[in-house]
Amino acid sequence: MRQIFDMDNPFMRTLSMVADLLILNVLTMVCSLLVVTAGPALTALYDRTLSMARMEDAYIIKPFFRAFKQNLKKGLLLGLLFLVLAALLYFDYYAAKTYVPVLSPVIAGIGVLLLAVLEYAFALLARYENTIWGTLKNAVALAIAYFPRTLAMVAFSLALWLLCWQYLSWGSLVLLICGVSLPAFVNALLLNGVFKKLEADDSKEES
Repeated sequence: MRQIFDMDNPFMRTLSMVADLLILNVLTMVCSLLVVTAGPALTALYDRTLSMARMEDAYIIKPFFRAFKQNLKKGLLLGLLFLVLAALLYFDYYAAKTYVPVLSPVIAGIGVLLLAVLEYAFALLARYENTIWGTLKNAVALAIAYFPRTLAMVAFSLALWLLCWQYLSWGSLVLLICGVSLPAFVNALLLNGVFKKLEADDSKEES
């Protein structure tokens, strides 16, 4: 019995991670209920998932709300920007499907690019102090520079959400448990090496 409840046990580590992702998923969804607060909520989510990826901090709830508060203003602005762009693309897509069908795939492609930049932007905002414009520029630059990782991040997120939508009977449960937190955690694992390299390069320049 002692080995079963040992946190060094792989099963217990996995169970603990699932529990953390469930808590993060609920916190993110609750804090995004006002829609305009989705930005700070996503920033706090990435703050925690990046920490989980680096195994830096085992705590979830208090650090989540601390990150939410610290990034409230910038998170709101960044979130509103992405909401406006997403809304414009949504209406353009359905207008194109009706009047100019050939443009629909192009607009869908732009939407995928927007998702890629969004995933980098909120991770950067969670990890580094920067202006909104600086964060966006860095997000675009990193998305291009690390295209294979970008492709993996977007592919995983879209595949999970599309599968949940296709099989809504069990997909709704998956979305409730980890529909937001699991993609963010996978992204954090992929971005961890990128951020470590950037931080190492910065340290070399300073020295």
